[in-house]
Amino acid sequence: MPTINVNKRDLENLVNVSLSDKTIEDKFPMMGVEVEEIFEEIKEDKKEKIIQFSINPDRPDYLSVEGLARGFRGFMGIDKGMPKYDVYESDVEVFVEDVRLRPYCAFAIVKNVIVDDLVLESIINLQEKLHWTIGRDRKKIAIGIHDFDKVAPPFYYKEIKGDELKFEPLGYDVEMTPEEILQKHEKGIKYAHLIADGRYPIILDKDGNVLSMPPIINGNLTKVTTETRNLLIDITGTDKNAVENTLNILVSAFADRGGTIYSVKLVNSNNKNKKDTIIYPDLTPKVEELSPEFINKRLGLNLNPGEIITSLRKARMDAEYNYEKNNIIVQIPAYRVDILHKVDFTEEVAIHYGYDKFTGKFPNVATIGEKHPLEKKFDFIRDVMVGFGFFEVMNLTLSNQDVLFKKMKIDVDDKEYVEVLKPASIEHRVVRPSILPLLLETLYINKHNELPQKIFEVGDCVVIDETDESSYTKCKNVGKVAFAIIHPNANFNELKSYAEGLLREMDINYKLENYDHPSFIGGRCARIINADTEKAIGYFGELHPEVILNFDLEHPVVGFEMEIE
Repeated sequence: MPTINVNKRDLENLVNVSLSDKTIEDKFPMMGVEVEEIFEEIKEDKKEKIIQFSINPDRPDYLSVEGLARGFRGFMGIDKGMPKYDVYESDVEVFVEDVRLRPYCAFAIVKNVIVDDLVLESIINLQEKLHWTIGRDRKKIAIGIHDFDKVAPPFYYKEIKGDELKFEPLGYDVEMTPEEILQKHEKGIKYAHLIADGRYPIILDKDGNVLSMPPIINGNLTKVTTETRNLLIDITGTDKNAVENTLNILVSAFADRGGTIYSVKLVNSNNKNKKDTIIYPDLTPKVEELSPEFINKRLGLNLNPGEIITSLRKARMDAEYNYEKNNIIVQIPAYRVDILHKVDFTEEVAIHYGYDKFTGKFPNVATIGEKHPLEKKFDFIRDVMVGFGFFEVMNLTLSNQDVLFKKMKIDVDDKEYVEVLKPASIEHRVVRPSILPLLLETLYINKHNELPQKIFEVGDCVVIDETDESSYTKCKNVGKVAFAIIHPNANFNELKSYAEGLLREMDINYKLENYDHPSFIGGRCARIINADTEKAIGYFGELHPEVILNFDLEHPVVGFEMEIE
């Protein structure tokens, strides 16, 4: 989960209440925000108390001190109902050309923001956290926050050639072309992979001044300082909803700082018909109908509509009872981008009704829960491997064809596997049938650590099973254990000693035979046969040099993988 550091004095100013450390440690976790630690930090010879919060990924509006203060005032009953943010009309226009690389954009102006050191730090932190969470490290969205008074509208969002103009990137006093920024600027080097086909998105003002080169860097001209009072915000990206949601979160945070929001008109440069103009930001609340029975059934409570409405209003939503339909009409603020289903209201009611008011009771069943036998085996294997001096790692069960097959020298066309229909990202679209490739990926991530490295993982894999008539999916979960060793002298004999040690501890009657596997060096790979059932249950050996190079590793690697029966 992402963490944010919040200045306690700044939080108290926004909440308008003095908060003891105990109050913070007791109350914030009850509203779903973990307090990691409270510590002192010295800045300019002054001691400042800092609170580190851990934020759930589904609450990006809590990634700033402004959002946390807004939510806390509701949780404590200081404020109730939906915050009202007025959006005033402006005559500022942005002319948008066809930007194929990042086709979506949204702009807004926030005036009269008093930017001191705390506000400036909050702006920078919120921008970076939103880049990481909603933006997926700038792949989906990129944010630009500018000093509005240093540029002149109208603005232009378009693509240019890499040597078409020069400007000073943020933090530099030397003019560079877009191509030079990708080659010399630290942000350009880091995010150069997001620019394709030599097409460079750019945002200019009417005089040709560069505001931003998304998703890489802003211009130095519009750098926000403590002298800034009026802000221009631009969001560009590849996902329209993500762009609009990010803008709503930002302008709401600045409005909580006392800023006044002004709209911006987006005009298609190829069609300047005003009917096609889009106006941002759109803070119109979403409206949902909610049944009290739906809430009570899922929470195991018997709340009346008034109690549910009170809880929703403390969650900073507007709610009223509809007598005709016997339901509740809920208005959701635009910054609450996490409300996707009616079950989300159940969580809000539970939090703001109070988890401390829930009473536990034993389920009316005749059995006592215990660990599944396979989980007991998992725990036993973990103890054995830790005793052998291995470190346990935990990888996601979702990966991709490149890692699982291509880098392992396995022909994808000859392999059956389970693929996610609508993956969240191309990196996570295949359910793993094997663990060993993910261990090699872990070794690559830890190349900077000292050798030798010995790691293992125990967990579930999913394989195709056409013979299972009872399964609708024709798939089954299979428990597996895998381990890998990397160092300059890693070899088959070392691996064999650990493999046989694990088999002995698991009391498996086994035999070994030579195995020809594309991922391993010929003649240095063995297959494990269960001598009682004559079933092949695993394999181990020295990884092929091509596989090692595919994972960008620099030393010999040996690996083991076995099904847990």
